[in-house]
Amino acid sequence: MAKTQNTSDSNFVIGIDLGTSRSAIVTENGTKGAVESIVGWPHDLIGAKVLGNTIAVGAAAVEFREFLDISYPLANGVIKEGIERDTLAAEELIKHIISLAEVPEKKKICGIIGVPAKASLQNKKVLLNLAKKFMNQVTLVSEPFAIAYREEKLNNSIVIDLGAGTINFCSMKGRIPDENSQVSLEKAGNFVDGLLYDALKFKFPDTQLTLNIVKKLKEQYGTIEKGNGKIVVELRMNGKPQAHDITDELISSCSVFVPDMLEIIKKLIISFDPEFQQEAMRNVILAGGMSNIKGYENVIKKSLSDYGEVHIHKIEDPIYAVAEGALKIGTDIPIKFWSQLGDTADN
Repeated sequence: MAKTQNTSDSNFVIGIDLGTSRSAIVTENGTKGAVESIVGWPHDLIGAKVLGNTIAVGAAAVEFREFLDISYPLANGVIKEGIERDTLAAEELIKHIISLAEVPEKKKICGIIGVPAKASLQNKKVLLNLAKKFMNQVTLVSEPFAIAYREEKLNNSIVIDLGAGTINFCSMKGRIPDENSQVSLEKAGNFVDGLLYDALKFKFPDTQLTLNIVKKLKEQYGTIEKGNGKIVVELRMNGKPQAHDITDELISSCSVFVPDMLEIIKKLIISFDPEFQQEAMRNVILAGGMSNIKGYENVIKKSLSDYGEVHIHKIEDPIYAVAEGALKIGTDIPIKFWSQLGDTADN
């Protein structure tokens, strides 16, 4: 990576996305990494012996979850408040994700972290207090703003970030987006998982299901499109693998937030000056893990057909989009001006 204005003998710039489902980091020297946002502690000494450690983060926590006390610390994309174990889990997750950065010795860690569009002041304060334990300078920016910056769509564009905890919307108008330019919807990926789990348990009461299994089914087969044949998967019933038709339940669950999503998009379009509305509709960015569900692009285009021509740019690798945008902001803009971007803390 080319040397930037923030790369000095003392500063090391990183971009972070602390997501409800997965967290990611990218650095100015090209290092990147991602982990599932899950932390676990062994229930007893035997668990610690099997694990070979006193704590597990990410894939290890998922693999050994049966004998761990599990925490998903990022509810709706922000750190849970008031629960000591979840606060500790969030701290361990931040420490782990920063450890993936391979920070050179004697460097000051300066990080930009993406947060949901409507994260509360208290949520941001909690995150800043934890993050500054491991970083010398921390600034928070909204996730859809980071995505727009990554794509260099800073004027007359709309970002739709379909995440696990929240769906974040942002209208970009050539400036740092304010409160009125952003919307968060809490019917997101985790909400879909819960609906799908309940629907499948109702239809197949003797089938052995977990939320983790349901999440994998959604990620592999998720669609809102009808008429493309049956979706039949193998699940265990009383310990025996059997074929299950999950088509209707999958389509229904993945469609649950579509009406709200379309209504928000229409309101954002109307918020632009009439002369710029068509340009904004040609610059719609679809990001986030849930953007891989089949059919969202088509339903948006169809819903907006009366408004004019719609072009949707889908982020192909959504895991790193927010972190890469945060890094780009951090390397483009001198650190002394970071306080103008959002909430800031330094040591």
